[in-house]
Amino acid sequence: MSNRPTWARWVTRVSLVVAAFALALTIHKVGLVALAKYIRLIGWWWIAVFLLEVVITSLDAVAIRAFMSPEQDKVRFRSALLSQLAGRSVNAVTPSGNVGEAVKISVLTEYVSGSRAVSTILLYNIVSFSVELLIVAAAAPFLALLLPMAGSWRAAFLIAGVLCFAISVGLYVLVHRGMLASLARLGVRLQILSPARFERWHAKLASVDDKLRLIAGARSRDRWLGIAAVIASRLVSLTLSLVILHAIGEPITVAFIAAYTVGGFVVYMAASLVPMGLGISEGGTWELFRALGENPARGTALVIARRVTLVLYAAIGLILVMASETVQRARKPAAQPVREPAITPLPLAIAMTPPPVAPPAVVEAE
Repeated sequence: MSNRPTWARWVTRVSLVVAAFALALTIHKVGLVALAKYIRLIGWWWIAVFLLEVVITSLDAVAIRAFMSPEQDKVRFRSALLSQLAGRSVNAVTPSGNVGEAVKISVLTEYVSGSRAVSTILLYNIVSFSVELLIVAAAAPFLALLLPMAGSWRAAFLIAGVLCFAISVGLYVLVHRGMLASLARLGVRLQILSPARFERWHAKLASVDDKLRLIAGARSRDRWLGIAAVIASRLVSLTLSLVILHAIGEPITVAFIAAYTVGGFVVYMAASLVPMGLGISEGGTWELFRALGENPARGTALVIARRVTLVLYAAIGLILVMASETVQRARKPAAQPVREPAITPLPLAIAMTPPPVAPPAVVEAE
């Protein structure tokens, strides 16, 4: 087990304080009465919702640990689970849903080097976003073919499916070529990054890129295990939303699933700029259900019901993570050597900013 860098400890502590404040603010905005109303509305289906949330986080932890190959033996499953729980709890109540990625990295640096932690979470986010795009790409043709619509809209959905598929392939190519170094070179060409700074960062960027590209000893079977776990996680998240919709009386059909997957992606991207998408998620989902000819009140009920789930999840997650941090501080001596220099801000920032993550049915696993 490595010594955790000072920056990692402070990232975790500050993020948890911010997340706790954001959670309290979110509960205040949603209202305890509304939270209680939807807890009663779902009824006994909450048992299934809770179990599915546990499965989602567990699958994500499996993926994170697999993407850490060949160093996953240094990290127990429960530590990977804590990392995902911490990051997802912070993401659930902070704007853009990306702050938690830095928390995940800071937790993992307890066990592996900074470059391995950054490459692991960056790869997890790249694969997650690619899977979500592929799900939309697969759903778009079903939506275009199964629902009556004007020819222009049909063509638009088919083009959107092709674009999502192309972006997924483009992400794969970018990772294969060296994602961070390629982006840094682009920054130099655009005069956003100075050549001198690029030279100083190049070795560290290349180290992370090598780990992303299987050059640094990662095994192909572990990579495929991680991809399979991410796919399963996103499908379980979609199932969770469908369970809630079924509980509140929404008929579930193949056409509806396709439409909700594609339309929900647009709503999620618009709502990602505010904590938990407050206001934007409700309005966007209302309009989506109205456009589909469904009862828009059910769409709003779904958003609030999933928000109730995330509020409870975030509260439990933050309590567990804060308790873990307290125990670790009590066990560690006052002075600790740092294993390696902190990773420069560039790869950390990039690791925090993939555009995840997909429709509420798919992305809230993040």
